[in-house]
Amino acid sequence: MKIGLALGGGAAYGFAHIGVLKVLEKYGIKPDFISGTSVGSLIGGIYASGVSIQQLEEAARDFNWFDIVSFTLPKGGLLSIEKLDNFIYKHSKVKKIQDTKIKFAVTATNLLDAKEEIFFEGDMGPIIRASCSLPGIFAPTVYNHKIYVDGGILKNVPTEVLKKMGADFVIAVDLLANSKIDILKNNNIFNIVWASWTLTIQEHTKITQYKDADIVIKPTIYNINPFDVFKRDEIITAGYNITEDMINNIVEEMKKKMPLSERIKNIINKISEINN
Repeated sequence: MKIGLALGGGAAYGFAHIGVLKVLEKYGIKPDFISGTSVGSLIGGIYASGVSIQQLEEAARDFNWFDIVSFTLPKGGLLSIEKLDNFIYKHSKVKKIQDTKIKFAVTATNLLDAKEEIFFEGDMGPIIRASCSLPGIFAPTVYNHKIYVDGGILKNVPTEVLKKMGADFVIAVDLLANSKIDILKNNNIFNIVWASWTLTIQEHTKITQYKDADIVIKPTIYNINPFDVFKRDEIITAGYNITEDMINNIVEEMKKKMPLSERIKNIINKISEINN
C-alpha cells in the first residue's frame, strides 16, 4: 500500500508539519509520496530530499526571516524572498524535484492562466519559492517566463495530486482549519492580509472538502502570529500532539483500506511496543 502525504500552507504554522512527521515516523508510517503547497512545499521538499527528522528540525531552527526576506518597492509585493532559494539548497540533499528520495510534487498558482500548476520536476529553489509567494506580502516568482504566486490561493491542501502519483491512502495536513489570531491585537498589514487570505482559504476548503483524503490532521494553533518563527517549538508540539491523538484512528482507516497488509501489521506491532 502506497501512502501519500499532503502538506498544506500556513506560513510559520508550517513547523507543525515537523511534529506530524515525527509521530508518523515514530509509528513506522513513512510516506511514499509527498505533495506540498506554500510552506508545505518547503517542509515537504526538504524532508523528501532524504534528510532525517532531526536534520529537518535543525533546518527549522536555522530559519530566520532576516536571512530570507529583503524589502522591495511595492511593485509586486512588500518583500522579496529570493534568498529562500539559498536556504532550500543549504538544507535539501538534492537540487531537483525529480531527484528527491521520496516522490515529491509542488503546487503553485500560475497568474498568467489563473490555474494551479503542479511541478514534478525542476529546480527546487524557485519552484518552492513560487509556491510560497503569498500575494500582497511577498513578490511573485518569475520562473520559465511565467508568474507564480502561493499555491494555497487555489488549493491549500494538495490531496488530489497524490492519487495521480499512485497513493492508495492519503493523509492531509490542514494548518489553517483550527488556527486563529486576535486581529485586534495584531492589526498590522501582514496580519490583515493574512487574516483575509486565511478566511478565503477556509471557506474554499469547506467546499472542496479535501478531495481524495482518507484522513485529515488539523493542528490547533491559537493566537500565534503566523510569521513568528520563534514560536517554532510550540507549533511543532501542536502538530505532534494532534497526530499522536489521532494515530489509532489513522491506523484504523489504513486497516480498512488494506486489512492484510504487512505494512499495517508492522505499524500495529510498533504501537503495541510503544504502549508496552
